[in-house]
Amino acid sequence: MTIASILFSLGIFAALLPTGARAEASDKPLALSTQVRHIPLSRLDGRIMIALRTTEGSATINFGARRDELITKARLKLRYTYSPALIPNQSHIKILLNGEALGVIPITKENAGRPVTHELEIDPRLIVDFNRITLLFIGHYAAECEDALHTSLWADVSGASELELTVQPLALGNELARLPEPFFDKHDLNRLTLPFVFAAHPSHATLRAAAVSASWFGQLASWRGARFPAQLDRLPRGHAIVFVSNTERPAFLGKLPPYSGPGLSIMTNPEDGYSKLLLVSGRDAGDLKVAVDTLVLANAALSGSAVSAVTPVNEKPRLAYDAPNWVRLDRPMKFGELVDDAQQLQVFGHVPDTVRVNVRIPPDLFTWRSRGVPVDLKFRYSAPIRISESRLAMSVNDELVQSFNLRATGQGGDGARVLLPLLDDSLLGEGREVLIPAFKLGSRNQLQYSFSFTYQKDSACRDTQVENVRAMIDADSKIDFSGFPHYAQMPHLGYFATAGFPFTKYADLAQTTVVLPDVPGAQDIEVMLTLLGRMGESTGYPATRVQVAGARDLAQFKQRDLLLIGAAPQQTLLALWGDKLPAMIAGERRKISQPTRAVNYLYDWFGFGSEPNLDVAVQSTIEGNGTMAALLGFESPLSAERSVVALTAVTTDGMLQALDALESDKLTKSMRGSAVFISQQRVESVQAGATYTIGHLPFWSGIWFQLSDHPLLLALMSVLAVLIFAFALWRSLSSLARRRLKDHP
Repeated sequence: MTIASILFSLGIFAALLPTGARAEASDKPLALSTQVRHIPLSRLDGRIMIALRTTEGSATINFGARRDELITKARLKLRYTYSPALIPNQSHIKILLNGEALGVIPITKENAGRPVTHELEIDPRLIVDFNRITLLFIGHYAAECEDALHTSLWADVSGASELELTVQPLALGNELARLPEPFFDKHDLNRLTLPFVFAAHPSHATLRAAAVSASWFGQLASWRGARFPAQLDRLPRGHAIVFVSNTERPAFLGKLPPYSGPGLSIMTNPEDGYSKLLLVSGRDAGDLKVAVDTLVLANAALSGSAVSAVTPVNEKPRLAYDAPNWVRLDRPMKFGELVDDAQQLQVFGHVPDTVRVNVRIPPDLFTWRSRGVPVDLKFRYSAPIRISESRLAMSVNDELVQSFNLRATGQGGDGARVLLPLLDDSLLGEGREVLIPAFKLGSRNQLQYSFSFTYQKDSACRDTQVENVRAMIDADSKIDFSGFPHYAQMPHLGYFATAGFPFTKYADLAQTTVVLPDVPGAQDIEVMLTLLGRMGESTGYPATRVQVAGARDLAQFKQRDLLLIGAAPQQTLLALWGDKLPAMIAGERRKISQPTRAVNYLYDWFGFGSEPNLDVAVQSTIEGNGTMAALLGFESPLSAERSVVALTAVTTDGMLQALDALESDKLTKSMRGSAVFISQQRVESVQAGATYTIGHLPFWSGIWFQLSDHPLLLALMSVLAVLIFAFALWRSLSSLARRRLKDHP
């Protein structure tokens, strides 16, 4: 153990604080203040409206409780509307928490057909780490002989309904075994916001260690999203990660003795007296790397308030395209490997929920001329009574692929081999896009399977069972992306926005360098950390081999993909490579490029003449004082087939607009081409400047792909090939005839 670790374990850190910081910490009351949070159900459930149907319709909303907080009061505020046809004395909505009844909402004639608000107190003792609120609709429109699936049986709960929680922070002990808690708690369904604390002027080597940490926390946060505000020599309230070495120390740690090696430790935040700080420490940046690798790769072995990581973690380099969150490309993948729990593949009822399977693929998969991506589909279901109206519909990203009628026997399940058809092409402006699968099958996709069952009602008073029907997609179903080559036309900022590509080609970012200004500010660092967190979420693996450098390290950038961060003029490479950029934003000056329109039909159709000029045709320089950020993509001036993505803005504060836009699924779908302009939650994409390709095609595929852009030339070549073959055949037959005449005069 280091001296610092021993001091932390003995709990005498406060004695080593600077006098001012110690006095400030002692003056703060240790009483933990409560907070009231209003959480819309739409944030928890993802639905704008929760529909309750049939005589026993139900819906479940999940929410979590952090381990470092105590819920002292809870209230559910439901806003709902129900059918005017419901019988008041026989209809109601039952509310359960974790299977235990909380209360019943009555159905009255006075409120039928109009919005109603109902508040329900929840006993906080019933709330655990992971909770399920169940809304059970009991509806009746007739005293007898009613149809259980009648259209008048409905109640709609608004997504604007709220769960109100009063929480009080808990003072936890300093224990590394809880990691990643309390810094990330999987039961917290909100976006992760975790400050990173540095000395006043952190080095690029220290920031590299922070980037690896951010990618790991982004991986853990997953679909929640993550932001990492940077604090330079300033300690915030709340949980935070602190990077400290013998040469770079925040002021509040200035009195600690020198470190003798890499280490990890937890201490109480002196700013509030109860939240925690995770200290990543060492003698220098090399020690910080060892400590961070231990944190992200070997945290299961940590315990106590402090540990010393004396030896580097032995990590095997990742192979290209082997990100844990992406599909396997060397073999078919079972659906059971694509879901967290096989129960997600099973549904109940005549109108069940949709089975959803998320699939992530590398954006540069080349599927041109492919018949489709094969899906070996297996499914099982209860035997339907009327097979003519019972079916399974398969969709991809909400667009129908194929539907299947369900057999009456239902014995032994069923199966089908389905091909996801592919689009011929997809165009943006004048720039040709890479061939992509149909139904917008991109880097992030969702396979959707919707069962629907009908029932037969022979008489008006025959009972109908609606909840005894089950169906499932078999976990042994497979989808096969193997055999496709990797080839893409670049730049394509949509790949970066949705998957962090091309940097995430290697899950550990082994061929990526993040280029910051030589003296990065807090906003530059926050942008870098948040982008690395997004890449960790994309791949499912921390970026343990990423490099972080300044513009002065130009010689190190060859054969590397570069992520440039910074506003001009602080990011000097933007000015150095200005002639390569499709746009430039520098202070109040903006240079906007427009693409060249190719009109050389002789070249387009026959492949003769001069190739169309793909360089920027028009550039406009504009003076303005509004805020604007931009994402720019172009080929590296230092290495062919290497990519540069730059995130810049009018001011350093403006770069945070780009992070806000990247968090919006709606806006990221609009990002593509070589330049994306971001202003006030609006994006505009442009394809301008030269294009380049990455990856390689098989020999014959490459030839046919290039000729596919010139159909008339391909037709002429085909005719010429036929004529040459016919001429060769005629010569051969003529020669054979002459020999026969010579042998038999």
